[in-house]
Amino acid sequence: MSTFFLAVGLVMALVLGVAGSVALVTGRVVLPWLRGSTTRPRLWGVGALLSAGGLAGARLMPFEVDALLVLSGLVFMGASQFFGPRRTQPDRTTTP
Repeated sequence: MSTFFLAVGLVMALVLGVAGSVALVTGRVVLPWLRGSTTRPRLWGVGALLSAGGLAGARLMPFEVDALLVLSGLVFMGASQFFGPRRTQPDRTTTP
């Protein structure tokens, strides 16, 4: 059973790492179920990278460090959902 959890953790770390990197570089969340609700994609990307680092290094680092990385990543990801929108371009959803 331990190998199963290792494989699942590494796949989750890979997905979060790639999605976080893309969000940092492009400013867009690539996961479709989070795209509409995330108002700060770069903050979400930082949180995803922190969580991915915690998941990837879970077997190598002490539990305290691992839990701190994962939980701080979740705080950043949650904060990106609740902060107000940051408008860099005019809103095109309303009609004049």
